[in-house]
Amino acid sequence: MVATFAGISFAQKNTESEAKVEKNQFAYNILTSVSYERGIGNKTTLRLSGPITAGVLFSKSSITINDYHHEESEWGYSVRPALDMQIRHYYDLNKRLRKGKKVAHNSGNYIAGVIGAAGPSILKSDNVYVADFTLTVGAMWGIQRNYGERFMMNVGIGPGVSFYDSTTEFTPVGGITLGFRLGK
Repeated sequence: MVATFAGISFAQKNTESEAKVEKNQFAYNILTSVSYERGIGNKTTLRLSGPITAGVLFSKSSITINDYHHEESEWGYSVRPALDMQIRHYYDLNKRLRKGKKVAHNSGNYIAGVIGAAGPSILKSDNVYVADFTLTVGAMWGIQRNYGERFMMNVGIGPGVSFYDSTTEFTPVGGITLGFRLGK
């Protein structure tokens, strides 16, 4: 009877366990930046990244005068100093834990509020305009996954608003990063 009671108690304890985010996590994101993610709640983190960002840019313009119509589009790139801050809420950690999926090192789906600032370009293509200073705010849905001991992938997308050169415009926020966790 004691063994049965212990078995019931153990099973009950496992069903009540709750997944929590990591307290501190550093990462090197290949080619662009380092990031620090700090747990500020059971499922919420503050993530800071910088000091460099790289991006692929797309520009499209068109003009119509009477019967004449002309469109032009161009792709470009930019590398510039930048800082990014996100407040992330990992909403599916318990569901992943119940299904036996990995939740260590904040491996899960999240929603985030994002604010980012970028300075003058260090390197850029000549065919696309890049403002000297840009401030962007937005919201993002994303996934973060960890593979093996150190490798991590992060994918996010959402709507945002950018402010630059006395201009305000809608812009997508997010991106894809591949990197390695640093430390323990």
